[in-house]
Amino acid sequence: MPDQVKILVIDDEQIMRDGCARILSRDGWTVIAAENGQQGLEVICRDPEEIDVILLDLMMPGMSGMEVLERIREIDANLLIIVITGYATVESAVEAMKKGAYDFTAKPFTPDQLRLGVRRALEKRFLQKEADFLRRERERSLRDIATEKSKLKTIINCMGDGVLVCDSDGCIALTNPAASRMLAVPELQLAGRISSECNLPP
Repeated sequence: MPDQVKILVIDDEQIMRDGCARILSRDGWTVIAAENGQQGLEVICRDPEEIDVILLDLMMPGMSGMEVLERIREIDANLLIIVITGYATVESAVEAMKKGAYDFTAKPFTPDQLRLGVRRALEKRFLQKEADFLRRERERSLRDIATEKSKLKTIINCMGDGVLVCDSDGCIALTNPAASRMLAVPELQLAGRISSECNLPP
């Protein structure tokens, strides 16, 4: 997995924050700790892209884990949140998943259980990032193509010589105003039509 993985642990119990940091840092991952929901949201708001996975306790004083979960989803719907709680019930698990949690882990958990859950979330996170990168590259390439096409069209339209380009099927793919004037045929009647059907002069 890529370097510089950052995992945010939001839990009011220091022993839990320290334990998660000790377990996860052994895999070379950077762990950021927040002792309540407000602190956690402040960390996320600084730069959501920097956080890869969030471990979120449901039962905290002040802002509840469910409320924090909803706020995180508003900030960045792609952030992967693993809910951790010592008060695990089927109802709370279902509610957390409905609100957008990626996974649900009951306390107490073993180091291997924690690592496995985080690793699965990281794999999904990196696939998300790769898909976003490819989408941006595709959009950039399409913009570049459109720009080059526009430049080429401008150059051809400014030429004094007539230009008429056909593809292998004889369909007129490109023309310019000079060609339209020379052939005495409106430009709109040329582009996209089969040359043999345009009644062009020999």
